[in-house]
This record gives sequence, structure tokens and C-alpha cells, in this order.
Amino acid sequence: MSQKKKNTTLLVILALLVISSIVLGLLDNTKNSYIEDKNFFSVQDTSKVDLISIKSKDGSILLKKTKNIWTINEKYKSDKNMMRVLLSILKDVEILRIVPKTQQKEVAQNMLDNGFLVDIYNGDNIIRSFYAAGNSNKTMSYMMSSDDHEPMIMSLPGYESYIAGIFEIPKNDWRDRTILSTNWRTLQNLKVNYTEFPEYNLHIKFDFNFLAIEGVSSLDTAKMMAYIGEFNFLQADRFIDNGQIPQYDSLLQTPPTVTMTIEDIDSKNSKSIAFFPMIKNDRMMVALVKEDKQMALFEATRIQNLFAVKSDFEAKPKDGHK
Repeated sequence: MSQKKKNTTLLVILALLVISSIVLGLLDNTKNSYIEDKNFFSVQDTSKVDLISIKSKDGSILLKKTKNIWTINEKYKSDKNMMRVLLSILKDVEILRIVPKTQQKEVAQNMLDNGFLVDIYNGDNIIRSFYAAGNSNKTMSYMMSSDDHEPMIMSLPGYESYIAGIFEIPKNDWRDRTILSTNWRTLQNLKVNYTEFPEYNLHIKFDFNFLAIEGVSSLDTAKMMAYIGEFNFLQADRFIDNGQIPQYDSLLQTPPTVTMTIEDIDSKNSKSIAFFPMIKNDRMMVALVKEDKQMALFEATRIQNLFAVKSDFEAKPKDGHK
């Protein structure tokens, strides 16, 4: 065989090898990116879900439904809006694509080490079990079956959402933030005591058939009723635990600036809340709900109407009268 023919034959063989490599590579990538069921992790009928367990290296959260009421760790009522968002995500979440093979091992190991194991139940039957986690800059969400450890990149159709973020929410942020709920029909006593200025203390009490304010002879009833309305579903902005935010812990070692005591016919709505001095340039005010031994944060501008004084309820004389 001439050298020219040899060279031609070698070029043909090389071309065939290149084409074969490309075809095999395409086949491999197609296999790797093919998604048999994009709804693999979703729960189509969330009405059947009655228990969701979220476990991580930092602890466990147990969301349980009993008689259509969701609780957290069988101790506190869960926030209805939070549960609505979670169930909506579980229903609509889809697989966008499989994590590239070159990254699968690293992503899977990170999910096992730092992710969240989510188990979803109907009664004693497990509906879904998967790990959830996000990338370091929280722009991409992954889910991985607890069985096969093949991570998937997830999406929420119609939204550019960081899906994994729902599982990263701290325990206290799942809670219903309502501290108490009282109204003029059930309220017995409401006291606002100012530690350094007791002359401004306010005391609303049930007196015979209606409410009265101690020390106010000419009462503006409309203003009093509007004020009591502030305590109808009184909510904190956030619950926190001791040690969670150290600067607030130190404030609790100081005398409170304001203490509110609410006594209601329903004992669960009878609370004493101590508010502490604010930190400079901090818009939040820390408080302690004494009966629950629970620290709470309130946005100062939102609750400033609670800090009323007696003169706020004095009826102003009508025109032409002194």
C-alpha cells in the first residue's frame, strides 16, 4: 500500500473515531439529562399530607396536622401562611434538569452533610423522602431522593424562587406569631406601666357593664375602643430563643421600660409582656412574654400605639363648651 493510501486510511479511521466519540458523548449526555418524571418530588394531593419532618445537623422540625390545625413540634400552632406556602411548593415543584455528572458527587455529599432530610407522611405511610439544599449563593435549589442520591436541579414553574429556602427557615419562624387576642367583651384588665414615669401609667378595667379608664372622668369612648382593638390578635414580628441574638439577651438583664399586663376571661389570652430599651439604630424592640418565657421582637413603629397614656383618652370639649 502506498504512503498516500495509508495516510488516507488513517484519516478515515481518525474521523470515524472522532465521530464515534461525539456520538457516544451525546448519547451519554442525553441519558444524563433525560428526566423520566419531572414531578418525581412533588405531592399532587397535599390534602393527604398530615406530617412533614425536616431534619438537619442543626435540629429537627416536625409539622403535624391534627383536625386541620398544623402545629410545630407538637407544642405551638404553625403560621397558616407559612404552611400554605410550603404545601404549594411541595405541590408545584418540578425537576428542571439533572446535575451534571462532573458535579454530582460533590453536590450529593454537600446535601448529605449540610442539607435537609424531608419526610412527608400520610398517616403511617411515607409519601416522599428527599434531601433538599441550595448552592452557596442561594440561587439554585437541589433535591435528591433519599434512596439513590442522584441530585436534581429544581424549579417552580412561573417563579424565579430559591426553593430550598423554605426548608432553611428556623423553628421559631414557623410559629403562629399571635401572642394573645382580646376584645372589649372579654377584657377584664389592661395595664400599661412605665418604669421610670409611673405618673403616665394606664389602667383600663371592666367596671359594671362596660370598660373604664382609671383616672379619666371624661372618657373618649371611641378612642378607647380603637386602642383595645390593637390587642385583637396581637402579634410579634418574630420569636427568638435565648442565645440566638446575644445583644438582646443582655437587654433582658436590665429593667423593662414598659410592662403590659392583660387579663382576659379566657386564661390563654392573659399575658404579661415586658418591653426593654431599644438598641441604637435598631428598628426592633425586644420583649419577654413572661407566662410563655418567650422572647419576641416587635417593630417599634408598628407597636408605638400600644404605649398610650391616660391623657390620650380624655374627651375634648365640644365647640362652645369649656
